Amino acid sequence: MERFTDKAVIITGAGSGIGAATAKRFAPEQANVVLVGRTQDKLEQLAAQLPNKDKVLVHPADVSDDA
Repeated sequence: MERFTDKAVIITGAGSGIGAATAKRFAPEQANVVLVGRTQDKLEQLAAQLPNKDKVLVHPADVSDDA
């Protein structure tokens, strides 16, 4: 299915657990996926596993820190 074609999905906590599972669910649906988490290496490892790599953006950040 491609229910999320041309939709953007921003996933915080994407480096592991529920966040990573969510990314794995949305990516095959043709979503533009933004992976947000504190550890760039984990995000890049996840991005490498996802289909449609041209629709995946890795953005390291700590959403609990206002800066």
